[in-house]
Amino acid sequence: MKIHKVNPWHWLWLVLLTLNTLLAVVLRRFIASDNRVVLYAHKLNGNLGAIYRESLKYDELSLTYLTMDYSYYRQLKSEGVSVVWAGSPQGLILLVKAKALISDHGLHSLVLLLDYSSLKFIDVWHGIPFKGFDKSDFKVQHRYDEIWVASNFMADLYENKFGFKREKLKAVGYARTDVLINPGAICRNELMREYDFPVADKKIVLYAPTWKQDDTARSLYPFGMVEAEFLHALSQMAEEQNCLFLIRMHLNATSEHRERFDNVYTVPADKYPDTERLLLLSDILIYDWSSIAFDFLLLDRPTIYLDVPPPFRKGFSLDGSYRYGEAATDLAGFKLAIANAVETSEAGRLSVDERRKMIKTIVYESYADGSSSDRACKELFRIV
Repeated sequence: MKIHKVNPWHWLWLVLLTLNTLLAVVLRRFIASDNRVVLYAHKLNGNLGAIYRESLKYDELSLTYLTMDYSYYRQLKSEGVSVVWAGSPQGLILLVKAKALISDHGLHSLVLLLDYSSLKFIDVWHGIPFKGFDKSDFKVQHRYDEIWVASNFMADLYENKFGFKREKLKAVGYARTDVLINPGAICRNELMREYDFPVADKKIVLYAPTWKQDDTARSLYPFGMVEAEFLHALSQMAEEQNCLFLIRMHLNATSEHRERFDNVYTVPADKYPDTERLLLLSDILIYDWSSIAFDFLLLDRPTIYLDVPPPFRKGFSLDGSYRYGEAATDLAGFKLAIANAVETSEAGRLSVDERRKMIKTIVYESYADGSSSDRACKELFRIV
């Protein structure tokens, strides 16, 4: 859960989590742990969500999502998810009895358990980054017991650029991408109804830029256009190309457009946290420097990148040579790229150009095989 500084409930929930954490630090000295595993993140999605769903196949694994957000707790509880509210007595029991904790962001006050307990900490992160990181960006994660990464290539990046010790790094794949490779029974019309889109035989174009990052003056819209101007242009293109545009802003981008435009829909991360289901629905991706491109890479579908300046103060983790698709440098080129992508035949959509294939091979190696969640669960067997 992201803490909103002006929300008093969030501060109360953080205090309750802190109290439970302090009590857990004391009680763990006297009470033995069992095979329980805590999952902790803003939402139960991404790598954590995929690992949780896979774990349900095994009686020997007991994974429980811990959340400070009481409303989100009630939602997940009604869906039958194994979830505990962090401010409750059940939250305290979970922290006392757990053998391991897996996270993909920060820890809030749970960081106390890093120093004062035997709880095993595992990081799975939440995206393969363009953004430049260094050792100082992972001060908490450096203290974890294990870091699970997408491939040996990513392990090299974590060691050489982010300063992690090699013995802590384990290549298991990115669990959240399994559904992109093996979607199972998920169908297009089902997804369109889930997002409340009109069920129609139209191409779906996803616009998913990164947020301002380290550039506070950065616009979420390209080519010097303001929000209404850019979304109006998308609406016109949708009419001309017989397609739908979806707007997916980064979780940290709070701005949502207020004006409504025909054939342009927003799919905010707080309401629709499962990015992979959204990618399965999308026929075309538009991105700039967002890590979402590395997930969409596995679908072999038309992609357009906006050739805009990167908003990263520390340079790159993976630089511009890892971008793929058709580049758009201005509005005219963008419109042409959209037209080309919409007209791509089914055979062309499934084809793999050499650049995309090269990037996919480098970044994922052999780990993009639909079995990353299973490998993660096998690692948990070893630990618990």
